[in-house]
Amino acid sequence: MTQQELNEQLAGLEKQLRLLGIPLSSNIHPQVAVNRRAQRRLGCCIGKDGNFTIEVSARILDHPELLRVTLVHELLHTCYGCQNHGKRWKGYAAKAGEALGMEIRTTVALEGEPQRLREEPVKAYLHCRSCGRLIPRRRLSKAVKHPERYLCPCGGVLEVLPVPPEEEKT
Repeated sequence: MTQQELNEQLAGLEKQLRLLGIPLSSNIHPQVAVNRRAQRRLGCCIGKDGNFTIEVSARILDHPELLRVTLVHELLHTCYGCQNHGKRWKGYAAKAGEALGMEIRTTVALEGEPQRLREEPVKAYLHCRSCGRLIPRRRLSKAVKHPERYLCPCGGVLEVLPVPPEEEKT
């Protein structure tokens, strides 16, 4: 697929979503960025200073339906209050999916790949000293590096627990 075809597809989908009454941002860059390094994600909506750029993985350029769904998914992130996959985004996704005849989900996988793109091993657990909740962490995030800066949803103090050796191997 050429860059021009990709940009035309984005413009067409943007127009269809606007006709459905979905309040997309008026500041969407008309050129789709193609990420040739992305391995886990299929697309991304990059917002900076109120402007949005839609990026897709080069891996999906040969999968027209998946590309179409990914472009719609990312366009929905340009709506006010839809930078995550919360209630508002899911409402717009359901409306767009029904009208366009597609299933818009938060994550999908390419054929022949595992269903979850982020099937990484647990690297550490955050443990709440108050309620005892164990929160698995697959990345060494800021919360894992500095648990003293964060609280459990119950308000309790967090501490980092290492992953038991028998769990690391699975």
